[in-house]
Amino acid sequence: MNMLGVLIVDDELLMRIGLKSIIQWEEEGFTILGEAANGREALELAGTHKPDLIITDIKMPVMDGLELIREARRMDLGGQFVILSCLEEFHYAQEALRLGAADYLIKSDMKPSQLQQVLDRVRKRASRHSRAGSDEMPPGSYKESIGYLKETLFKEMISGFKTAGDVLANRESLRIRLTDEPMVLMKLRINHFEQQRRKYVEQDEKLLRYSVANILEEILPRKRAKEIIVMNSAEYVLLLDLGPEGRIVCAEIERAAAKIQAAMKDFLKLTLSIGVSGPAPGFGGLKRAYQEADMALDELFFASGSGLSFYDKARSRQRSGDRVFIDRSAMRKFRQDTESGSEGAIDFLNSLKDTMLLEGCTKQAARSTYIRLLGAILSCFPALPEPNEAGLTVYESILHEESLEGLHRTVAGYLEQCRTQMSEGESSRSYAEQASELIMQLYAEDISLQSVADRINVNASYLSRVFKQETGENFVSFLTRLRMEKARHMLKDKNVKVYEVAERVGYPNTAYFSKLFKKLSGMSPEEYRG
Repeated sequence: MNMLGVLIVDDELLMRIGLKSIIQWEEEGFTILGEAANGREALELAGTHKPDLIITDIKMPVMDGLELIREARRMDLGGQFVILSCLEEFHYAQEALRLGAADYLIKSDMKPSQLQQVLDRVRKRASRHSRAGSDEMPPGSYKESIGYLKETLFKEMISGFKTAGDVLANRESLRIRLTDEPMVLMKLRINHFEQQRRKYVEQDEKLLRYSVANILEEILPRKRAKEIIVMNSAEYVLLLDLGPEGRIVCAEIERAAAKIQAAMKDFLKLTLSIGVSGPAPGFGGLKRAYQEADMALDELFFASGSGLSFYDKARSRQRSGDRVFIDRSAMRKFRQDTESGSEGAIDFLNSLKDTMLLEGCTKQAARSTYIRLLGAILSCFPALPEPNEAGLTVYESILHEESLEGLHRTVAGYLEQCRTQMSEGESSRSYAEQASELIMQLYAEDISLQSVADRINVNASYLSRVFKQETGENFVSFLTRLRMEKARHMLKDKNVKVYEVAERVGYPNTAYFSKLFKKLSGMSPEEYRG
């Protein structure tokens, strides 16, 4: 098996170490060629080692991840990119996907299995690319190769890597049907795709892409020249010639969109959202037109209706600010109402949604606000509900939710689930009491707040808070004090060595035990023993 070379790029040393140690890379068919702390270092290494895969953080000093992808594409370094992102940076991850990144990973939620799934997809893409680049082209693949090159050219045009001149130079050889005349760009997105994709394996996803493209080809009027670009399994771009009038006829677009949406629902059981750009003067306006269609799609996040939105410059400007909707006092009140079971928490969520709709905010600001609210909810309950019927955790649901109403419904519903689960599972003994008993039994073992929380089936952040409230000290202080009390008792027996005492109270490192003992007792173990 040919190993694929990997470059890891992150300004946090611990993140780089964690990525290298989270899985056995060689067993997955990858070898780590090197690591870099910023995009500039990564470009130098990539030029030398030509990695098959670059895993990169987005926010870094000197040169960030987005600029790294742009420069790597400009330098034609090849290889695939996987993005590391925080939940609140997801809009950057989306931009990276537009620039050609193959996949993304959420740092706070990364598990070995998720990284392995991403690497599996990277490996399959690399294998397909290798076969496509072989000297012997399989029968019937000429048309497919032309389509692939044309699609790649338009993707690079949209991303800003190619110019109108590049399209015109290749128009005849790639059989591009559009001329350099006014056109409109429609961006189509499959709704709730993360839930849909669980029905497909990799090969079926390819069939899905072909099916969507074929429906678009057949359903649209023949009188309009068109091009269809598969951006990824979830997103498609449709370019339509505007004809002699050179302007958008909204009624015609609405009819075409309705036919597309009906066909997708009938044949593939999928629903689509569609964003429509303003008129583009020609190939040179496609990058701007794509951005306009994207902004039009974003408007559907705040609306309910046909799933079709036309770009509106004034409306998009209204949503340009990342306003913070919850200050500290409001968050404190929300947490208090959540803990007490007051209906004030639900009332607050309802009024917050109305404020966002009325005053305007970006999709990302809304998502970040609900993520903050979710964090507050998680700290207020001892046990958390299981993933939903689609297998998504609540964080994954928020990440992929496509409307403000959906975000609101997810968080409000989760709050109700937590309250119901707590009322059904209330114990006669408090969680702090159960944790204290466990600590007294297991103090000599390698225990932590998380391991104790897992044993009594309680959320760790909730346990941390109620433990401090009921005992007056935090988990670590309680455990350390108990261990030192046990150690002082054991040290009275002079036949027991100091290192044996340290091990018996849970400190395999004798030097650390002695330092901690002296800090808390005012003397070393030897001095205490006298």
